[in-house]
Amino acid sequence: MTTSGHGGEETWFEVQLSVPWVVAGTTGVQDVINIAVSEVGKRVNQTSARYSEIVVQDVACPSCGYEYEAALSTTDFALVVVTVLAQFKAASAEESSRIAKRELGVRMKDIPLTVLGVRRASLAVEEPAVETASEPDAVTDAPSGDRPESDASRSSSSAR
Repeated sequence: MTTSGHGGEETWFEVQLSVPWVVAGTTGVQDVINIAVSEVGKRVNQTSARYSEIVVQDVACPSCGYEYEAALSTTDFALVVVTVLAQFKAASAEESSRIAKRELGVRMKDIPLTVLGVRRASLAVEEPAVETASEPDAVTDAPSGDRPESDASRSSSSAR
């Protein structure tokens, strides 16, 4: 989506933004956090970012140092502060922060977006680690003809 007029090669940059999100009609702090992350995520997914992550910011108590999620809930409204990490293609770090603010700003009217940092993104998009290695091993260890289909359905129904 971004084009460079000077012929420079464009790379991916990870932009970290702070986004305050207001939620109306609050029912509980965890619900408010879930709603805020979901709503911000919908808007981030509409951008040209190739990868994004949304995390609720932590705030430390000045006296004891205990960290808690940055969510303030009142009777009818709540404020949740989230950090958005998104990767955008750009010619420079400065351009990537402008692209992030422009693309997210259009989708988040009247919300102040603060760039916390920009860094060059790695070549591979980092995927969350999912431990599924044991599942395929269990399937491939058993020969395909040893266990009839009815035995598999009985074992799954007996676990209930």
